[in-house]
Amino acid sequence: MLTLADISLAVARIVTPENIISGTATAGATTSLTDSVLTMPTAYFDKGILWIQSGANAGKVLTVTGNPANKFTFTAQAVTISAGDRYSVARPIYPYNQIVSAIHQALDETYVEGEDATLTGDGTTLEFTLPAGVWDVKRVRIEHPSYPEECYTSSHWKEQSGKIKFDYGYAPETDYTIRLYFRDQHPQLTAATSEISPEIDTNWLKYKAAENLLLWGMGVYKGAAEYRIEERMNLVLAQQKKLTPRRGGPDMLVRTSARI
Repeated sequence: MLTLADISLAVARIVTPENIISGTATAGATTSLTDSVLTMPTAYFDKGILWIQSGANAGKVLTVTGNPANKFTFTAQAVTISAGDRYSVARPIYPYNQIVSAIHQALDETYVEGEDATLTGDGTTLEFTLPAGVWDVKRVRIEHPSYPEECYTSSHWKEQSGKIKFDYGYAPETDYTIRLYFRDQHPQLTAATSEISPEIDTNWLKYKAAENLLLWGMGVYKGAAEYRIEERMNLVLAQQKKLTPRRGGPDMLVRTSARI
């Protein structure tokens, strides 16, 4: 699965492609990566973002603390950068924390499917209070306590006033598990290695996050032509028209009655 590091680099490449380069280390240390083929001016990438893409430090996203000639320095890592490690680096046009914020903002506009199996049938009860954190139920599955293969998806229910209510005559059987699948928020991405749920269309995510980031850029850089914000905003909006937040497109759901 793609990680926060992967998506953040993809977003950066959309909003500021001319300010990113990729290469291979020719030497390294715990506090630096050297690429002898670089010809950029000294301090060109100072305060920028460094993505380590292979080797023992693969998946890390580091802040460039110094950029003397063809070397990037950063806070000490536990493992040395080695010759042959691949990397990408971006100038500090869009700060990493702002890129991450734009990604979280995009994820807040969609959802992942949560799962809860704390309710149990007794053969007669039709109404159950939804467990804490469960809302907007999408599917209900009734499962045998000992034989998981003996289960079925119920269509005789509705969600109302914080409860799941089964139709008369369709009470879940005694000791059967009531497994609820519901709309849940994507977990926070707390580290560069945090994974994006496979339910999320990552193409949509990178373009939606790029839109959020460009809106931030408009506030900071205004109409500065060198950032080409309007041009790139038109690009990301055009791409989003072809995409949906969740893989497989809009959810299809059949119920016996609507959520009230």
